[in-house]
Amino acid sequence: MKIYLIGFTLLIIANSATTLSLSSVYQCQCENLLQQSDCLSDYCTWDPNESTCSNKPCSGFSQEDCFGVPDPFNCTWNYTTSKCEEFTQCSDYTFKTAEGEKCYDLIKCQVDVDTIDNTAGTVKCMDRTQDSAMSIGSCDKVPYDECNWLVTPDGKQCVKNTTAKTCEAKTITQCSDYATIDLCNTQSCYWGDTCKPLTCSILPEESFTFCKWETDKCIDLDTTTLTQTQCLPFTLYSYAWNPDSKKCEICQEGSSSSEFLIYGTLLLAIMLN
Repeated sequence: MKIYLIGFTLLIIANSATTLSLSSVYQCQCENLLQQSDCLSDYCTWDPNESTCSNKPCSGFSQEDCFGVPDPFNCTWNYTTSKCEEFTQCSDYTFKTAEGEKCYDLIKCQVDVDTIDNTAGTVKCMDRTQDSAMSIGSCDKVPYDECNWLVTPDGKQCVKNTTAKTCEAKTITQCSDYATIDLCNTQSCYWGDTCKPLTCSILPEESFTFCKWETDKCIDLDTTTLTQTQCLPFTLYSYAWNPDSKKCEICQEGSSSSEFLIYGTLLLAIMLN
Protein backbone atom coordinates (compact mmCIF):
# COMPACT_ATOMS: atom_id res chain seq x y z
CA MET A 1 0.00 0.00 0.00
CA LYS A 2 1.24 3.48 -0.85
CA ILE A 3 -0.14 6.56 0.85
CA TYR A 4 0.32 10.12 -0.35
CA LEU A 5 -0.94 13.40 1.06
CA ILE A 6 -1.77 16.35 -1.15
CA GLY A 7 -3.99 19.38 -0.98
CA PHE A 8 -3.25 20.66 2.49
CA THR A 9 -4.84 24.02 1.80
CA LEU A 10 -7.48 23.61 -0.85
CA LEU A 11 -8.84 21.02 -3.21
CA ILE A 12 -11.77 20.46 -5.50
CA ILE A 13 -13.87 17.69 -3.98
CA ALA A 14 -15.86 15.42 -6.21
CA ASN A 15 -19.37 14.29 -5.29
CA SER A 16 -18.36 10.75 -4.39
CA ALA A 17 -15.08 11.58 -2.67
CA THR A 18 -14.67 10.94 1.02
CA THR A 19 -13.50 14.18 2.59
CA LEU A 20 -12.30 14.95 6.08
CA SER A 21 -11.59 18.19 7.85
CA LEU A 22 -7.96 18.31 8.89
CA SER A 23 -8.93 17.95 12.56
CA SER A 24 -10.42 14.53 11.76
CA VAL A 25 -7.40 13.16 9.91
CA TYR A 26 -5.04 10.77 11.69
CA GLN A 27 -7.05 10.99 14.91
CA CYS A 28 -7.50 7.32 15.85
CA GLN A 29 -5.87 6.16 19.05
CA CYS A 30 -5.62 2.79 20.69
CA GLU A 31 -8.82 3.16 22.69
CA ASN A 32 -10.69 3.33 19.37
CA LEU A 33 -9.50 -0.20 18.58
CA LEU A 34 -12.10 -2.47 20.08
CA GLN A 35 -10.72 -5.86 19.12
CA GLN A 36 -7.41 -7.48 20.00
CA SER A 37 -6.66 -8.17 16.34
CA ASP A 38 -6.83 -4.41 15.64
CA CYS A 39 -4.76 -3.38 18.69
CA LEU A 40 -1.41 -2.59 17.04
CA SER A 41 1.35 -4.02 19.22
CA ASP A 42 3.93 -1.47 18.03
CA TYR A 43 1.89 1.42 19.41
CA CYS A 44 -0.70 -0.05 21.76
CA THR A 45 -1.09 -2.41 24.72
CA TRP A 46 -3.93 -4.91 24.95
CA ASP A 47 -5.39 -5.65 28.38
CA PRO A 48 -6.82 -9.19 28.21
CA ASN A 49 -8.68 -8.78 31.51
CA GLU A 50 -10.49 -5.58 30.52
CA SER A 51 -10.47 -6.32 26.78
CA THR A 52 -9.24 -2.79 26.12
CA CYS A 53 -6.51 -1.30 23.96
CA SER A 54 -4.46 1.63 25.29
CA ASN A 55 -1.68 3.90 24.00
CA LYS A 56 1.92 3.11 24.79
CA PRO A 57 3.83 5.98 26.47
CA CYS A 58 5.72 8.43 24.26
CA SER A 59 9.04 7.48 25.88
CA GLY A 60 8.87 4.06 24.25
CA PHE A 61 8.83 5.35 20.67
CA SER A 62 11.74 5.80 18.29
CA GLN A 63 12.09 9.05 16.34
CA GLU A 64 10.33 7.55 13.32
CA ASP A 65 7.44 6.21 15.40
CA CYS A 66 7.26 9.42 17.43
CA PHE A 67 6.58 11.36 14.24
CA GLY A 68 4.25 8.64 13.00
CA VAL A 69 1.79 8.20 15.86
CA PRO A 70 -1.54 10.09 15.58
CA ASP A 71 -2.02 13.39 17.42
CA PRO A 72 -4.12 11.92 20.27
CA PHE A 73 -1.00 10.12 21.51
CA ASN A 74 0.27 13.62 22.39
CA CYS A 75 3.87 12.76 21.51
CA THR A 76 6.56 15.00 20.04
CA TRP A 77 10.24 14.57 19.25
CA ASN A 78 12.71 16.59 21.34
CA TYR A 79 15.59 17.48 19.01
CA THR A 80 17.79 18.49 21.94
CA THR A 81 17.49 15.32 24.02
CA SER A 82 16.78 13.05 21.02
CA LYS A 83 13.83 11.54 22.85
CA CYS A 84 10.13 11.18 22.25
CA GLU A 85 8.32 13.16 24.92
CA GLU A 86 4.88 14.33 25.96
CA PHE A 87 3.82 17.42 24.02
CA THR A 88 3.18 20.43 26.26
CA GLN A 89 1.96 23.52 24.38
CA CYS A 90 2.94 25.20 21.12
CA SER A 91 4.40 28.32 22.73
CA ASP A 92 6.95 26.22 24.63
CA TYR A 93 8.83 25.40 21.43
CA THR A 94 11.45 27.58 19.71
CA PHE A 95 13.44 26.73 16.60
CA LYS A 96 16.02 28.35 14.39
CA THR A 97 14.30 30.65 11.92
CA ALA A 98 15.42 28.48 9.01
CA GLU A 99 13.84 25.47 10.74
CA GLY A 100 10.49 27.09 11.50
CA GLU A 101 8.70 24.34 9.58
CA LYS A 102 9.34 22.10 12.60
CA CYS A 103 6.48 23.93 14.31
CA TYR A 104 4.18 22.10 11.90
CA ASP A 105 5.56 18.75 13.11
CA LEU A 106 4.08 19.51 16.52
CA ILE A 107 0.44 18.99 17.47
CA LYS A 108 -1.82 21.65 15.93
CA CYS A 109 0.93 24.27 15.90
CA GLN A 110 2.23 26.81 13.40
CA VAL A 111 5.02 29.36 13.11
CA ASP A 112 4.43 32.58 15.04
CA VAL A 113 5.74 35.11 12.52
CA ASP A 114 5.51 37.89 15.12
CA THR A 115 8.24 36.22 17.21
CA ILE A 116 10.91 36.10 14.52
CA ASP A 117 14.11 37.26 16.24
CA ASN A 118 16.61 38.29 13.57
CA THR A 119 19.35 38.79 16.18
CA ALA A 120 19.03 35.38 17.76
CA GLY A 121 17.93 33.76 14.52
CA THR A 122 14.97 32.05 16.17
CA VAL A 123 11.20 31.83 15.93
CA LYS A 124 8.58 30.50 18.32
CA CYS A 125 5.59 28.31 17.64
CA MET A 126 1.95 29.12 18.40
CA ASP A 127 -1.43 27.40 18.35
CA ARG A 128 -2.79 26.80 14.88
CA THR A 129 -5.13 29.64 13.98
CA GLN A 130 -7.34 27.50 11.77
CA ASP A 131 -7.99 23.96 10.57
CA SER A 132 -5.23 23.91 7.98
CA ALA A 133 -1.87 22.15 7.94
CA MET A 134 -0.44 25.23 6.20
CA SER A 135 -1.81 27.76 8.68
CA ILE A 136 -0.05 31.11 9.24
CA GLY A 137 -0.99 34.28 11.11
CA SER A 138 -0.21 36.70 8.26
CA CYS A 139 1.70 36.76 4.99
CA ASP A 140 3.58 40.05 5.12
CA LYS A 141 6.35 38.75 7.43
CA VAL A 142 6.83 35.44 5.63
CA PRO A 143 10.17 35.35 3.75
CA TYR A 144 9.71 35.37 -0.01
CA ASP A 145 11.32 31.96 -0.48
CA GLU A 146 8.94 30.42 2.10
CA CYS A 147 5.82 32.03 0.61
CA ASN A 148 4.26 28.80 -0.58
CA TRP A 149 0.47 28.74 -0.26
CA LEU A 150 0.21 29.25 3.50
CA VAL A 151 -3.32 30.04 4.65
CA THR A 152 -4.28 33.02 6.83
CA PRO A 153 -7.11 33.10 9.43
CA ASP A 154 -9.40 34.94 6.99
CA GLY A 155 -8.97 32.17 4.40
CA LYS A 156 -6.57 33.98 2.09
CA GLN A 157 -3.40 32.40 0.78
CA CYS A 158 0.17 33.63 0.84
CA VAL A 159 1.22 34.06 -2.78
CA LYS A 160 4.52 35.36 -4.12
CA ASN A 161 4.61 38.78 -5.73
CA THR A 162 7.27 37.97 -8.29
CA THR A 163 7.79 41.63 -9.17
CA ALA A 164 8.23 43.07 -5.68
CA LYS A 165 9.69 39.82 -4.31
CA THR A 166 7.30 39.95 -1.37
CA CYS A 167 4.74 37.61 0.16
CA GLU A 168 1.15 38.81 -0.22
CA ALA A 169 -2.26 37.59 0.94
CA LYS A 170 -4.56 36.78 -1.97
CA THR A 171 -8.12 35.50 -2.21
CA ILE A 172 -8.00 32.14 -3.99
CA THR A 173 -11.29 30.42 -4.83
CA GLN A 174 -10.13 28.05 -7.55
CA CYS A 175 -6.92 26.76 -9.06
CA SER A 176 -7.25 29.01 -12.12
CA ASP A 177 -6.73 31.99 -9.80
CA TYR A 178 -3.04 31.09 -9.87
CA ALA A 179 -1.92 33.04 -12.90
CA THR A 180 1.37 31.36 -13.77
CA ILE A 181 3.04 27.96 -13.61
CA ASP A 182 5.39 29.22 -10.89
CA LEU A 183 2.49 30.25 -8.65
CA CYS A 184 0.29 27.19 -9.29
CA ASN A 185 -0.28 25.41 -5.95
CA THR A 186 1.21 21.97 -6.57
CA GLN A 187 -0.29 20.63 -3.34
CA SER A 188 -3.81 21.07 -4.70
CA CYS A 189 -3.49 21.79 -8.39
CA TYR A 190 -1.42 20.96 -11.45
CA TRP A 191 -0.38 22.98 -14.46
CA GLY A 192 -1.81 22.20 -17.88
CA ASP A 193 -2.42 25.14 -20.15
CA THR A 194 -3.69 26.79 -16.95
CA CYS A 195 -3.58 25.90 -13.25
CA LYS A 196 -6.16 23.12 -12.79
CA PRO A 197 -7.52 21.18 -9.77
CA LEU A 198 -6.17 17.77 -8.83
CA THR A 199 -8.89 15.12 -8.76
CA CYS A 200 -8.66 11.36 -8.38
CA SER A 201 -9.55 10.77 -12.02
CA ILE A 202 -6.56 12.61 -13.48
CA LEU A 203 -3.87 11.25 -11.16
CA PRO A 204 -1.37 8.71 -12.50
CA GLU A 205 -0.50 5.58 -10.54
CA GLU A 206 2.67 7.13 -9.17
CA SER A 207 1.03 10.20 -7.67
CA PHE A 208 -2.01 10.27 -5.51
CA THR A 209 -4.63 12.19 -3.45
CA PHE A 210 -8.85 9.41 -0.19
CA CYS A 211 -8.68 7.53 -3.60
CA LYS A 212 -7.76 4.04 -4.70
CA TRP A 213 -6.09 2.54 -7.72
CA GLU A 214 -8.39 0.09 -9.47
CA THR A 215 -7.30 -1.80 -12.57
CA ASP A 216 -5.83 1.03 -14.63
CA LYS A 217 -7.25 4.20 -13.10
CA CYS A 218 -7.58 6.15 -9.88
CA ILE A 219 -11.08 6.37 -8.43
CA ASP A 220 -12.65 7.81 -5.29
CA LEU A 221 -12.43 5.59 -2.24
CA ASP A 222 -15.71 4.57 -0.58
CA THR A 223 -14.87 3.94 3.07
CA THR A 224 -18.11 1.98 3.57
CA THR A 225 -16.64 -0.82 1.45
CA LEU A 226 -13.50 -1.29 3.57
CA THR A 227 -13.01 -4.51 5.53
CA GLN A 228 -11.76 -4.75 9.11
CA THR A 229 -8.16 -5.29 8.04
CA GLN A 230 -8.31 -2.40 5.54
CA CYS A 231 -10.12 0.12 7.74
CA LEU A 232 -7.30 1.53 9.87
CA PRO A 233 -4.31 1.56 7.51
CA PHE A 234 -6.20 2.49 4.33
CA THR A 235 -7.67 5.62 5.95
CA LEU A 236 -4.41 6.82 7.45
CA TYR A 237 -5.62 6.06 10.99
CA SER A 238 -8.68 8.26 10.60
CA TYR A 239 -11.21 5.40 10.73
CA ALA A 240 -11.40 2.28 12.94
CA TRP A 241 -13.45 -0.90 12.80
CA ASN A 242 -16.61 -1.04 14.92
CA PRO A 243 -17.33 -4.71 15.78
CA ASP A 244 -20.92 -3.93 16.75
CA SER A 245 -21.95 -2.23 13.52
CA LYS A 246 -19.34 -4.18 11.54
CA LYS A 247 -18.45 -0.99 9.73
CA CYS A 248 -15.39 1.18 9.22
CA GLU A 249 -16.22 4.34 11.19
CA ILE A 250 -14.48 7.67 11.69
CA CYS A 251 -12.63 8.10 15.00
CA GLN A 252 -13.36 11.80 15.29
CA GLU A 253 -16.36 13.43 13.66
CA GLY A 254 -15.89 16.14 11.10
CA SER A 255 -16.29 14.54 7.68
CA SER A 256 -18.07 16.40 4.92
CA SER A 257 -18.88 16.31 1.23
CA SER A 258 -18.91 19.20 -1.18
CA GLU A 259 -18.82 20.01 -4.86
CA PHE A 260 -16.84 23.23 -4.51
CA LEU A 261 -13.35 24.25 -3.54
CA ILE A 262 -12.84 24.86 0.17
CA TYR A 263 -10.02 25.83 2.49
CA GLY A 264 -8.64 23.89 5.40
CA THR A 265 -9.63 20.50 4.00
CA LEU A 266 -7.26 17.66 3.38
CA LEU A 267 -8.26 15.13 0.76
CA LEU A 268 -6.30 11.94 1.17
CA ALA A 269 -5.34 9.88 -1.79
CA ILE A 270 -4.65 6.25 -1.11
CA MET A 271 -3.62 3.57 -3.55
CA LEU A 272 -4.80 0.13 -2.58
CA ASN A 273 -2.87 -2.68 -4.18
